Amino acid sequence: MFIRYRVAGTLDFTNLRYLVVFNTSGNGLTPYAPNLLNTSYLNYSFILIFGGTQTGGAAYGLLQVIPIASGGFQTVALQINPQFVTAFNANSSGTGNEFTFTFNRFLLTPLQSASPTPSPSPSPNAAPTLANGVSSLWAINAFSADANNNPIDAIAFNGITDTTFSSFVVNTLLPFDNPVNKAAGSSTVLNINAQIVAVEIINQP
Repeated sequence: MFIRYRVAGTLDFTNLRYLVVFNTSGNGLTPYAPNLLNTSYLNYSFILIFGGTQTGGAAYGLLQVIPIASGGFQTVALQINPQFVTAFNANSSGTGNEFTFTFNRFLLTPLQSASPTPSPSPSPNAAPTLANGVSSLWAINAFSADANNNPIDAIAFNGITDTTFSSFVVNTLLPFDNPVNKAAGSSTVLNINAQIVAVEIINQP
């Protein structure tokens, strides 16, 4: 899977974070920014975070969101297996406003021992190349955030308040190329380095 992420200004990996959020449960429901703001993490499975982990900030990390048996959720930082990351280009446009990330879908492999509740059963329609417990139906969203991962902007037309975006509900069994460009009249934010203008996701089973 390939991700292209572009902002209106210049990527600021030191002071900002660029998030790509995945729901791999198979329920087809998009994870939205308000559920990150209030830490309910509804429909969140994994969060890829770009920025803030090295000098200059041009690095990435991965969190898994795990339900707790007593209610609520916890986030666990996952060790990224380098064999599942094909490429991370922090300046793919050459002008500082875009990065690309290519990975094997096995990167999003759930921890089987971290949750006090039983691990979900694999979807009967899951692709053979997906990790155990990960459906072939993914719902994906993209946000920018401050240094504490509080969302600032989203790829959705109405930004982080938009809970209608569903353009990245995808079947990972199929090849696809889904580019989303924010149309004229969409929401804007004061910090143009956090203002998302385009995200593209390409899948090759």
